[in-house]
Amino acid sequence: MGAVVPLGLVRARQPDDDDDGVGSRGERDRCVLDATLTELGTKGYAGLSLAAVAQVAGTTRPAIYRRWPDKAALVVDAVAHLAEAEAPAVTGDPLTDLVAELENFQHCITEAGALPLAGLMLADDVEPAVREAYLERIVSPRRARLRGILTTAVDAGQLSADADLEIAGSFLTGSWYSVHIAGRPVPDNWASR
Repeated sequence: MGAVVPLGLVRARQPDDDDDGVGSRGERDRCVLDATLTELGTKGYAGLSLAAVAQVAGTTRPAIYRRWPDKAALVVDAVAHLAEAEAPAVTGDPLTDLVAELENFQHCITEAGALPLAGLMLADDVEPAVREAYLERIVSPRRARLRGILTTAVDAGQLSADADLEIAGSFLTGSWYSVHIAGRPVPDNWASR
């Protein structure tokens, strides 16, 4: 068995010593991450079990534990995997890019099952290293993309040069959370409103 990796924030890279029938390590990782997203979306974070993930992915719990030491680390990697795989293309038109980024956010937070993870990050008892990984791998890249879009809008004269882009970016995604937390359905066209 390979070295232990702290909290699974960087997946361990050790040789596989079993054949669980899923294929190459990269293929196995994708299967596990996709299964995690499926289970997270249907059962939520509290209902997510690594045994169910292993079954859906066609692998074993020991194979998962060799890569991710706990559920939180696996979920952070799964949602980060989704966010990386589906980042929208930049067109250079601020409005088009903003709508695409917000549609991507809405997809990731709802259909991809990331909402339970966002809620987990609000808990007082979340491991600091897991929260840091979530911020670094999920929140920061999106905030950077939003800031880039808003900067392009400032450069094009579509936003005031003295606009607080950090607050504006928070308002954009925060408006989705606000509607959801209030118990109202978020409109399908929320991103373009």
